[in-house]
Amino acid sequence: MSIKTDKSTKSLATTKEVFPFVKAYYEEANRVMQDRSKKVGYVTGAGLVDLTWVFDNVLPVYPENFNAACAARQITPPLLEIAEGAGYARELCGYFRNASGYLLGGKNLDLPFAGGGMPEPDFLLGDSGSCVFHLKWWREMERILGYKIPTFIFEVPYIPPRMSLDAIESHYLEYTIAQIKEALAFLERVTGRKLEEDRLKEVVRLSGEASALFEEAQQMRKAIPSPAGSEDFLSCLMPLVQWSGTQAAVDFYRKLRDEVKARVDAGKGVVQQEKLRILFDNIPPWFTLGIFNYLHNFDAVSVCETYTYYFHYSRGRLDPDKPYESLARKFLYGCWFMTSVRETVENLVTRHVLDYKVDGVISYALYGCKIATGFLPYQARYLEQKYGIPTLLLEGDMVDPRDYADGPVKNRVDAFLEMLLERKARRGQLK
Repeated sequence: MSIKTDKSTKSLATTKEVFPFVKAYYEEANRVMQDRSKKVGYVTGAGLVDLTWVFDNVLPVYPENFNAACAARQITPPLLEIAEGAGYARELCGYFRNASGYLLGGKNLDLPFAGGGMPEPDFLLGDSGSCVFHLKWWREMERILGYKIPTFIFEVPYIPPRMSLDAIESHYLEYTIAQIKEALAFLERVTGRKLEEDRLKEVVRLSGEASALFEEAQQMRKAIPSPAGSEDFLSCLMPLVQWSGTQAAVDFYRKLRDEVKARVDAGKGVVQQEKLRILFDNIPPWFTLGIFNYLHNFDAVSVCETYTYYFHYSRGRLDPDKPYESLARKFLYGCWFMTSVRETVENLVTRHVLDYKVDGVISYALYGCKIATGFLPYQARYLEQKYGIPTLLLEGDMVDPRDYADGPVKNRVDAFLEMLLERKARRGQLK
């Protein structure tokens, strides 16, 4: 089954380096699995991957990135069908279904998997934070692989409404630090290597530096016209997710920062005459990132997105002299879903809608991701009532094109952008 949707066109040269990196990385992962020179682990993102880079004989593989890569190459339908044929409901997370279909036989299909696809892991390292489904997903992979793979689930406490991300009670931090130490002890057993504190500090330093560089590039997108859209920055997430804690990530984001800065200095925008600034909210449909280029037909640019903020600690610098506390704060603060709906929505406003001078929000409601979707109607009302910022709510899946109607989606985008243009014209805000 083949479903073709619009692929994206990038504005940045740096973005075009990402897929070759991805391809080479999976090639290396398959090589080290064959020669047993390193341990390959399936690891969740948003912080856990930092821990794996402390050990020189580990190569982490991030299944969610693999799923996004499959979607970008438009090869997910047969994998999804295998998972659904095995009894997994179509309403479950698309990432989960795609990865499960791959492990249940899809890896043997003649499909153009990047770098040969994911090799079978030596260990599984998951977490219960940011994604409520990670816990079940990693346990289900453990079952599919015959319960022969060492597995550790990192428990991240959610921040209740009585606290805020900037004022959490100390025992939450202490518990997360204890989990970090347990996870590192698990990796010691898996790798046969002892933890080196100096190496841990170096990983924290590099992780913080990569995050800071990415944040610098993000902040430059506030410029008018914006130098880079979501079609570029969503694609630039992979190094931060997969290589956080490495020099490779630092080098990539320094190059990204420098290229974005050069565009700002030259006054070069994504479109020649920027009329509308859009915020894209939630995980995108990876199989049709061309939807962001479609906005350009209305001189509109998606100048920021919530998803790119989930994977780096943007509330300060990680302190290598306090590696455990720094990583704990990264875990706790990295994803807004770790806190109350109120704080999630208020962060969206203060960090994005107002700072980036956004005219409207496009929220992508994911069928299989309740934690990222359930509050979106409340958020839309909040933004409209308090700030006069309208929201277009689209529906679909992040990797399943069968649940995406391209024509109707574009019709709704057309109507939304035309309404925003008319509103700005009435206010005398269009040149």
